[in-house]
Amino acid sequence: MRTSRRMLGQIRWAVFVAFLFSGCINILMLALPLYTLQIFENVVPVGSIETLLVLSALIAGAIASLALLEIVRDRIMLRAGVWIDHELGQDILENGLKHRASAADLKADARALMRLRAFLTSPAMMPLFDAPFVPFFLLILIALHPMIGLVAATAAILLLLTALVHIFTTTKLHEETSQSSERAEHWWSTVAGNGQLAGALGIGPGATSQWEWFNRAQIASSYSLGKRSGFVKVVSRTVRLSAQAGVYGVGAWLVVGGELTPGALVASAILISRVIGPLEQLVGSIKAIRTAWVAYRRLKALPSDAVVPALADRDAAPHGAFVLSQVVVHHPSRRTAALRAVSLDIAPGSCLALVGPNGAGKSTLAAVIAGAVVPTSGAADLDGVPVHKWQRWEGLPPVGFAPDEPALIEGTVHANIARFREASLTAINATAVRAGVHEILQALPEGYDTNVGPQGRHLSLSERRAVSLARALHGSPCMIVLDEPEAGLDGAGVRRLIDTLNALKETGVGLVIATQDPRLLALADNIALLGQGSLVSLEEASSMLDSYESTRTRQQPAESVGLH
Repeated sequence: MRTSRRMLGQIRWAVFVAFLFSGCINILMLALPLYTLQIFENVVPVGSIETLLVLSALIAGAIASLALLEIVRDRIMLRAGVWIDHELGQDILENGLKHRASAADLKADARALMRLRAFLTSPAMMPLFDAPFVPFFLLILIALHPMIGLVAATAAILLLLTALVHIFTTTKLHEETSQSSERAEHWWSTVAGNGQLAGALGIGPGATSQWEWFNRAQIASSYSLGKRSGFVKVVSRTVRLSAQAGVYGVGAWLVVGGELTPGALVASAILISRVIGPLEQLVGSIKAIRTAWVAYRRLKALPSDAVVPALADRDAAPHGAFVLSQVVVHHPSRRTAALRAVSLDIAPGSCLALVGPNGAGKSTLAAVIAGAVVPTSGAADLDGVPVHKWQRWEGLPPVGFAPDEPALIEGTVHANIARFREASLTAINATAVRAGVHEILQALPEGYDTNVGPQGRHLSLSERRAVSLARALHGSPCMIVLDEPEAGLDGAGVRRLIDTLNALKETGVGLVIATQDPRLLALADNIALLGQGSLVSLEEASSMLDSYESTRTRQQPAESVGLH
């Protein structure tokens, strides 16, 4: 079973391997100070060219090995970053849709993955590899002379304290900056995505002012964060320069006093950079490290892609027995329930019409039956399994859904009908013919290869509805749920829709239609009358339809209502 924890565990193993290579790299870093020490101790005093050649060959081999190890370490981290981006990125989207994650959560998860990958492949990762070896080099400096070691230890402690101060003084500001930046970016994207409409509605000046207010908060927090980070950067650089100067000054004093050799002084100057260098880089990388840690924790907490036991052993789609038991639905930020204790039984192959005044809950109930809305309480089961789990299993959804507002994703008409899965053009054409929309789609500029645009904006409403209906029929579902399918259709379009639905009924496909049109109500075997979110009655279609038609005729005596 693929989980974010398991994939992140593999990344931790890759980081550990890279850390082992870093250990070898840090050991090879001793080659240069040892080389200089031997030059001053054994070559210069005696003038031995042979010793110089041997030492030079050794240092050349060490430098070549060092370069090779760094290439391998960097390649490991690069491959780890690419792998986690590919594997976990796919899992985030697929698993998020299965668990009904919100758009905001999916964006935040994707952003966390992007930040983690960027950190794994960035230079900010290197101080974490090198900092654990600081005590090793510090001990060598102490071995050369305790005074040199004291200068290095003092610098290391000051840099660590600077890093802690950086963390404590910028954590809250960093969170505020991130939140305000995301808020301003989201507002900009929302307004820009509806730019033409916003301009026509006169929203432009007000939207610009609102963005400026959001952006001003982001600028203020960024400015404060930059001031504190800049101060910490100056302090860390001052400590580094003071430590280097201190090593030269103390070392020169020791050389004059005969307590240290010139070779040891040069070696100490090289080694001090291995003590304070990683710590100074660590101070500068605090922001990146904190961001990556927050992203890692978020990704680690993602839910696993566990398979529903009731679906794990299924080899075929359900038969279509649908049961709603005391379904209650509360929409966010609404006090009253959209649906209240609705119970229904829908037999396989039957046609149920949902009727009622506007706001009665027809669209919400249709969405519950289609698995698009999960009940707050109660159950909506298809063959004994929650329908929203059926709709998110590995196979094609057993319930086709054409909502009132068609939901299309940027891509071709073919891809939208096929739900962006593999499907031949022949199969898509057959589905469109079955849905009665082949002529509409074939007449598009590029036929089934026409790009629908963002949210389907390149198509008219009737064309979007045609794509949505064809998608609902794709994959031979056992039930089709339609929400106001007659909206936007002329008389010929409604007649074509009725012919399509009649053909579906004859093949045993169940139908649920939320409508007020008596021509579509004539198809129903049962009619569910809703009022204020509750099921008022469930009646045989014939008697309720006669009553409904007579009421409309009395209200509109000049209009002749025909049933087909």
